[in-house]
Amino acid sequence: MKKLINGLAKVQLVLAAIFFIVFIVCVVLQVASRYIPGITVFWASTIATYSFIWMVFFGAAITLREKEHFKLTILLDKLKGMPLLVLQIVIQLILIWFGYVMVTDGYEISQQFWGWTVNSMPQLKQGYMWLILPITGVTFMIYALESLIDEIVKYRKDKGGYQA
Repeated sequence: MKKLINGLAKVQLVLAAIFFIVFIVCVVLQVASRYIPGITVFWASTIATYSFIWMVFFGAAITLREKEHFKLTILLDKLKGMPLLVLQIVIQLILIWFGYVMVTDGYEISQQFWGWTVNSMPQLKQGYMWLILPITGVTFMIYALESLIDEIVKYRKDKGGYQA
């Protein structure tokens, strides 16, 4: 199971990097088109926006898995043993719930905007932009569940000396 989750994280990291490159290329094209007469890249800002959004959400999922996301550690640093485990479980359950909301609401929003097109690119549906929500919502839940299991295993292994 750990191999599968590691593979998923690697795929997300690669996709985030690809979307970052696409974002940079589109921004450079857009800026260059302002200074080079005769070149028009009306689609660059749209693709840059979509790429940026997808990159950020993939990056957020990876930071969640690596436990590098924003967190207040004042309470985590003071707790040990069972109280720390309970807090860790509550945190992971909140993250799982958040991922669930991303999946359900993201799917609904994607369907709602599926018929809408982008003004500068009528062949591109707005629903694609919103698909990132259910995709990363699923991975948020997977990574939070993985972390939840890891915390329980760590607690059992360390017996009474469990610390953050």
